[in-house]
Amino acid sequence: MNFFEPKPKTNFDLIVDIPGSKSITNRALILSALSGETIFLKNILLSDDTIYMIEALKQLGNTIDLNENEKTLKITGNKNPKFENLNLYVGNAGTAMRFLASYLATGSGNAILYGNNRMNDRPIKDLVDSLSELGVQIRYLEKYGYPPIEIQASGVKCPVVEIDGSKSSQYISSILMAAPYFEESITIKFIGKIVSKPYIDMTLSMMKDFGAIFKKDNRSVLISPSLYKIESYTIEGDMSSASYFLAMALISNSKITLNNFFKHSIQGDSKFLDVLVKMGLKILNFSETSITVKGIEDYSGISLSMNDIPDVAQTLAAVALFATSPTKVWDVENMRIKETDRISALKNEILKLNGIFLESQDGFEIIPKSVSEYVGTTLETYDDHRMAMSLSLIGLKVPNIKILDPQCVSKTFPNFFNEFSKIYREDLK
Repeated sequence: MNFFEPKPKTNFDLIVDIPGSKSITNRALILSALSGETIFLKNILLSDDTIYMIEALKQLGNTIDLNENEKTLKITGNKNPKFENLNLYVGNAGTAMRFLASYLATGSGNAILYGNNRMNDRPIKDLVDSLSELGVQIRYLEKYGYPPIEIQASGVKCPVVEIDGSKSSQYISSILMAAPYFEESITIKFIGKIVSKPYIDMTLSMMKDFGAIFKKDNRSVLISPSLYKIESYTIEGDMSSASYFLAMALISNSKITLNNFFKHSIQGDSKFLDVLVKMGLKILNFSETSITVKGIEDYSGISLSMNDIPDVAQTLAAVALFATSPTKVWDVENMRIKETDRISALKNEILKLNGIFLESQDGFEIIPKSVSEYVGTTLETYDDHRMAMSLSLIGLKVPNIKILDPQCVSKTFPNFFNEFSKIYREDLK
């Protein structure tokens, strides 16, 4: 399938099972590997990013038994791994690249971490600088500050390290998760403006569940040597993946039930629900693990910093096209170093629609038009799963939309377009 062609559709009912969280799955895999214990993971996500992580961990001596039908995984971790001349390929999986770097630092040996061409354009210098400060020897193999990198590890013994979190919170999460397996207590200090801070909070919450011992304040965490030890861990539904169906309900004035949507989620992107509620989305029912929402005929735009939730800014852009007033987003400059430069990509595609998109360095403003003023066209996805999923929502209102290369959603939500297409099945009966 080279393109997906959504058709205009409103006022429908839909039930969707949200897949497990990519962010939580990859964190749980790293924490389990570090533990050296046998841990049972439930509701895992199987997607490109998590499969790259699983395969790399197998190469590093972790024993992994996967049940794809049950979405469960049993992992016997290999703490303080020993490795020699390993080549670990992670595609365009940022979490795998960054988290594996610190996992390797707890062991001994040499390994190369590398990815696809886009990964080689995504900066890693801030993480490398911090790992180097910890005594890990790291060499850039091509371009300074970017993958691929070669790591020579012999364990970590260092009382303090600084990490710049202004480009990605994943640098901080990477070292946080590995720190209990360093040789002595360490204070991890955050410098710079931290983006996506809720992901750091999520990392610390999971570390606590797995048994880590630490003390934290706003700008640092003191972590003592401790052991991760837990029998099983259930992975929440992915709130980033849920965002598309919450947005679908509002755009199409429809009723949608999302299963595997955790009411007390540890994911920052759960805040996107609050954003849409402010715009007009109605919550009809909210249980511990599911939610039912309903859109409205006309809804307003919104202005906000999305520094905490940049991964759902594209979803909001699709919603904004059909609002009754402008939407302005700022504090999301790190969107430019994701799978693609997402701000520029949004501008390119929304202008094709005859939309109004005002670009700034750290955000954008969308001034909506009436649906009849938009032009149906073929939209590029830039090999970016979030571009594909968010742009597909436009087709609920605008005819003749085609989404190119829809298979790129396999990065986090392989079944997305099957779930999307459920809204048309009533028409085929």
